[in-house]
Amino acid sequence: MAKGTRMFSFDLMFQPLKRYFDFQGRARRSEYWLFYLFQFVVSMTLSLLQSVGGWVAGLVAGINFIFALGILIPAIAVGVRRFHDTNRTGLWLLFYPAVMIISLIVTLVVAPEAVAQMGQNFQNLDPTSFEANSAQANMAVYTAMAPIAPYVLLPTWLASLVTFWFHVQDGTPTANRFGPDPKGRGVTADVAQTFA
Repeated sequence: MAKGTRMFSFDLMFQPLKRYFDFQGRARRSEYWLFYLFQFVVSMTLSLLQSVGGWVAGLVAGINFIFALGILIPAIAVGVRRFHDTNRTGLWLLFYPAVMIISLIVTLVVAPEAVAQMGQNFQNLDPTSFEANSAQANMAVYTAMAPIAPYVLLPTWLASLVTFWFHVQDGTPTANRFGPDPKGRGVTADVAQTFA
């Protein structure tokens, strides 16, 4: 199979780990999404092991924390390179957190009563219910946050859709300002122009 047509490859899945601190160049869609598939599978496996309880849960929680820290830099790097592949600056990676922070600030200024209501809701929660880490406790937290949801969750959800759209787009089919196409498209045309 040609280099540009590979859909699944363990080499692509672990490419971000090989390029740990590499924020230069481009990452194709399959590299980006396969790396996130790898993270998802490992996280789900660790979560299942953690549900066993006892000393295993503590050990697995530590492993999960170390895994999350270890995967942070390559996750950011492959995200930056993925934006580069679509000919966008890697600063787009900051779009989602920036929208969230700005939404929180705007909520504090525009709707202080919603923030006060959320604070009151959290004060009314029973702290002992969180020790069990039950679904009811999690739902109580989400319910307590409901007053600020339209001000914070909606804009951040829209921002996540924008970045998701950028990540599912195909990369520039030829070289762009961040480097050559990782799929190898347009190489013969570039070589022909060089020697013409």
